[in-house]
Amino acid sequence: MPTGSTKKIPFEKLYQDGEKLGPLMPWNIGGPQPAVRTICDAGGFRGNVLDLGCGLGDNALYLAAQGLRVSAVDISEVAVECGREKSRRSGVAVDFQVADAFSLATSGSRYDSILDSAFFHTLPAEEVPRYAELLGTLCADGAELHLFTFSKELTPDFPGPRRVSEPELRAAFSADWDIRTIEATRYHSSLPAEAVARMVDPRTFEVDAPTDNLSDQMTDEAGNVVSLIWHMHAVLRPQEDRSESRA
Repeated sequence: MPTGSTKKIPFEKLYQDGEKLGPLMPWNIGGPQPAVRTICDAGGFRGNVLDLGCGLGDNALYLAAQGLRVSAVDISEVAVECGREKSRRSGVAVDFQVADAFSLATSGSRYDSILDSAFFHTLPAEEVPRYAELLGTLCADGAELHLFTFSKELTPDFPGPRRVSEPELRAAFSADWDIRTIEATRYHSSLPAEAVARMVDPRTFEVDAPTDNLSDQMTDEAGNVVSLIWHMHAVLRPQEDRSESRA
């Protein structure tokens, strides 16, 4: 995952030492998130697609396998190389790039669809306005945004990033984006509840996991934790309308 959030969360170390240090990457489920797959299969992505904070590349590779042109960005060289190796093995073309998300502002690239799968909530709150501005710069008018974020309203307490409320999402994006829906969806992890209870906090590398709310946590058929999080679908307004909304 890109961004200034890496000042607090050492993603490169997580990818390099994850197996040695313990269950540090619950987002690594060995395939695309089912919610992303469902949106893609329903035609929710189109044209040139950017996957921000692509991790090991499973979402990006699924989108590309459906015929989309996909660029995928992460700040972790280890994660991106894993994605590139999967691309080589599968024969599915994805433009994997090692970069901080904010460095893309000057790239000149324009995208028709953006996927943010559990990246937004890694941003410190003070970086949110800058991130919203970045997305407007990267997108063509009418671009689709699918953003998944841990929720103050929905997500129980267990180790991980900050929680974002529905009003915070609306405040962050409503000036430039037509927010079509903000709804609960399921986000799958690679960990059973007992592993989450022992999970190493990725910000401190210390065992510091609240466990009070894990007994009633949903699990998938493999027994791994499934969380309810927000999925926001938004469409970028034309430039002239964005200017008026900010006036």
